[in-house]
Amino acid sequence: MLLVAVFLLCEIGFIGILAFLLSQAEAEGERQDHAREVNAKANRLGLIMFDRGDALGRYSRILERGAANSDAPSTAEVPGIIDFLKKALKDNPKGKALIDQIDGEIARCLPVTIDLEKNSSALTQPEARQAWEKKRESIDPTVKQLIRDNLALVALIRDSDRDSPEEERQERKFTEKILLAGMLANLFVVLLIAYLFISRITGRLDVLTDNTVRLKEGRPLMPLIGGTDEIASVDAIFHETAEALRQEMRVLKAGEERIKTLIENLPLGIVLLDTKGNIEFVNTSIESVFKYGTHQLLGKRLPKLFAPGQAVVEGAPHSQQSQEAFNHNVELMALDKDGHTLPVDFMMAEIMMEGESKTLVMIMDATEKYKIKKMRQDFVFMVRSELKEPLTKVSTFLTKFGDGSLGLISAQGTATTKAMQQNIERLIVLLNDLFDLEKLESGKIEIDPTNVQLSSIFERSVNAVAMFAQKHHVQLEVASTQLELHADANRIVQVLVNLLSNSIKFSPANSVVTVAVRQSQTHVEIGVVDRGPGIPPSQADAIFEAYRQVEGEEAKKKGGTGLGLTICKSIVEAHGGQIGVTSEVGKGSVFWFKLPCTKLLVEES
Repeated sequence: MLLVAVFLLCEIGFIGILAFLLSQAEAEGERQDHAREVNAKANRLGLIMFDRGDALGRYSRILERGAANSDAPSTAEVPGIIDFLKKALKDNPKGKALIDQIDGEIARCLPVTIDLEKNSSALTQPEARQAWEKKRESIDPTVKQLIRDNLALVALIRDSDRDSPEEERQERKFTEKILLAGMLANLFVVLLIAYLFISRITGRLDVLTDNTVRLKEGRPLMPLIGGTDEIASVDAIFHETAEALRQEMRVLKAGEERIKTLIENLPLGIVLLDTKGNIEFVNTSIESVFKYGTHQLLGKRLPKLFAPGQAVVEGAPHSQQSQEAFNHNVELMALDKDGHTLPVDFMMAEIMMEGESKTLVMIMDATEKYKIKKMRQDFVFMVRSELKEPLTKVSTFLTKFGDGSLGLISAQGTATTKAMQQNIERLIVLLNDLFDLEKLESGKIEIDPTNVQLSSIFERSVNAVAMFAQKHHVQLEVASTQLELHADANRIVQVLVNLLSNSIKFSPANSVVTVAVRQSQTHVEIGVVDRGPGIPPSQADAIFEAYRQVEGEEAKKKGGTGLGLTICKSIVEAHGGQIGVTSEVGKGSVFWFKLPCTKLLVEES
C-alpha cells in the first residue's frame, strides 16, 4: 500500500504540473491572439485616419468623380476601435497616453471630415470650397499630429509584440525544464519502487520458492522472513505447515516401519502378486519356510512354491479354480527349495495399491495342524473299531434279554434293558456320525455316483424311517417322480433319512411330513416339509455346523449329536449341490437340498 501510495502521489503531482503548463500555454495563446487583435485595430485606426487626413486628395477625387468614394473606410468604426485600444493598453502607460492623445485629436478632426462627406455636392461652388479650405487649414496640424501619433502607436504595439517571442521562448525553456524535472522525478520514483519491490517483495517471494524446494527435498528451511505484511504471514504459515507435515511424515514413517517389521516377522507367510500374477513381494516367513531368497522369488509365478497338480494355484490368481481360495482357507501341499512337501493353509484376497488391483496371498505352515488332524483321525478310527463291535454285541444281547429269548424277566428289568439298549444304540449312532464326519472332513468319504431313479431313493428313505414315524404318530407323504439323478444313492438316502428323522422328531403328533421335489434346467431340489416349531432366523445357518443344535428346552428334550446336518451338508456339497432351510417360528420348516440334474425323464408333481 505504501508503494502504491507513493507512486500515486508522484503521478498526481506530474499530472498537476502538466495541467499547469497546459493552462499557461492556453493563456499564452490567448495573449497572442489579443496582441494580434490590438495590432489589427491600431492598423485599422491608422488607415482610417490616414484616409481622413488626406483632405486635399479626397477633395480632388470628389471633384474628378463627382461623388464620394464609396470604398473609403467608415468613420463609424472609430469609436469602437478607440474603446478597444483603451482597454487593451490600460496597463501600458505610454500606450494609454498615446491612445488618449489620439482620441482627442480624432475628436477635433473627425467632425470636419464628416461634414465634408455630407456636403460634398456643394463643394463645386467657389464659396463652399473656400470655406472648406479654411476648415482644412485649421485642422491640418492636428491631422498631421494624429498621423504621427497613430504611427507611434503602431510602432509601440509592434515593439511590444517583438518582446513577446522572447518571453515565450523563456517560458518554453522554463516549461521544458519543468517537464524534464518531472520526467526525471517520475523515473526516479519508478526505479525506487522497482528497487523496493525487488528487495521487499520479489526477494522475499524467492525465499518462499526456495523454502518450497527445500521442503520437497527434505532440507532445512530458510529462517523466517520477519515483518507484519502478508508475505511474512504466508512465510510463517508455511513454516508451521512444513513443521506439521514433517511431524506427520515422521509419524507415518514410524508407522510404516512398524507395519514393515510386523509383516516381516509374522508367522504367516505373505506374498504379493502384481496384476499379471507375478511375485513382487515376500516376507521373511516365506523365506524361512520355503528356503528361498527374495531375489529367487521376485518376478516368478506362484506355482513355484507348490507341488504340481493343484488347480487352485495353477494360473493364480486369475484362473477359475483360484477363485475358491479368495477369502476362503484351502489346504494345499507346498514344495520348498529342497523339494520337500509340507501342508499349508492357503488364502488369497484382492487389495488396491496405488490405484492397481493386486492379490495378497497368505500361506501358513500347517504341519502341526496336519499332525493333530492325523492324530484325531487315528483316534476316531480307533474308537470306532474298538467300541463299535463290543457295543453291537451288547446291544444284540440286550435285545434278546429284553424280549425273553434268554428267559423271562420282570417288567422293571424289561424297561431297564430297553433303556440300556437305547443308550447303546445312541452311542453306536454317535460313533458312526463321528466316523462319517471325519471321513468327510478329510476328503476320504467314498462318493460313488451312478444313474439312479429318484423314486427308488425316496422309497428306501421312507422305509428306513417308517417305524420311527409310527412311533411319533406322524404320517409321511412322498411326491411321485420319474426323475433320474447321477448321484451316490446310499449317501443321498443317508441325507434324506437324517432330514426325515429330524422332521418326524420335532413334528407334533398326528401331523404330516412331506417329501417334495421340483426341477429346473440345472438342478433338482428336494425338500422335507414339516409342521414343527420352526427355527429362528438367527440359527438357520448355525444348525449346519458340527455339534450345533437349535437352542431351547424342546430341542434338549429331543436329544441328538449335533452332527447329522453337518454330515448332510458335507454329502450334498461333495455332490456339487447346496443345502439349507426355510423356516418360520410356530409354522414349521422346509429342509431342502439341490443336486445337479443330468437327465430328466418325466416330471410329475
